[in-house]
Amino acid sequence: MPIISTPFGAIETLSNTEFFPDGSLYSCIAARACPLNTPLGTLVPQFTASTLRKRQLPAISFHPNGMIRNLPLEEAVMIPTPQGDMPAEQVTFYDSGAVKRVFPLNGTLSGYWTEEDEAALARPFALDTPMGPIEVAPVCVYFSPEGRLRSLTLWPGAVIDVPTPLGSIPVRNGIAFYDSGALRSVESARPVAVPTPVGELMAFDQDALGISGDLNSLRFCENGALLGLTTAVHAFDVELENGRKKNLTPPLRRHPCDGERMEAGPIALEFRPGLVIFSSADLPRVSVRADSVVASRFFLPLPTLSPMCSMGQGKW
Repeated sequence: MPIISTPFGAIETLSNTEFFPDGSLYSCIAARACPLNTPLGTLVPQFTASTLRKRQLPAISFHPNGMIRNLPLEEAVMIPTPQGDMPAEQVTFYDSGAVKRVFPLNGTLSGYWTEEDEAALARPFALDTPMGPIEVAPVCVYFSPEGRLRSLTLWPGAVIDVPTPLGSIPVRNGIAFYDSGALRSVESARPVAVPTPVGELMAFDQDALGISGDLNSLRFCENGALLGLTTAVHAFDVELENGRKKNLTPPLRRHPCDGERMEAGPIALEFRPGLVIFSSADLPRVSVRADSVVASRFFLPLPTLSPMCSMGQGKW
């Protein structure tokens, strides 16, 4: 097996090693136990893939300056972080060597190992967050280069109460913070009534994927003012720059369960001083004056009724 020297130790690798154009190491896969002396101490990259939850060998990747970028670990270990010691099966670094993301679990989902199987292994631990101490079992903990907590990604189905400028809100998927510690965004677990410059709106994103807690639909400015939200239960009468009136509604789409019923998709609103910016899947960004917007409840149109078939009448 090829042996590659790195600033952190030698790595005996499999053959599919990649390099940057200048010849420096971009990524490699460890073929055996190769302890590396990392900024977090001695860590062993993953080199086996012989269990149901670890059937693939992920690569170790590097920054152009030679610092480790992504390090999958052979087994879960406690690592030092700006939040204290926490369990990790994968860790990523900034090019400065500061820890960027910590993944307490790193199983490979497949037909043999499901998301539910992986989530059942998650164990909560204490975190001292800008909103106060909490106990949570995160998918990922994201830090700034200076070590400040930037976001938490939650397991699907997990809900925690988060204090926000709007009061306490049950949150799913993720929580993000500014480097100052102010709340940046959350993904509400249920529709939440939110006062806005265009009236009270029900904020909820039914399409939130939950892959990352970095970006969420209910967003705040650093001073606590509302920055944006997503809704599917409101329509908006607006006046465009040219004076034309326009009705903006959530996009309609086929219901994923049966393909026959229609459902409303999300429409996103962003609030700027004196302005509201609308966007959705079938709507280019529309910016209008906030004082020209009239919000109302949106109701799905009634389905078109066709004549029913019966013996001797109707359509066949």
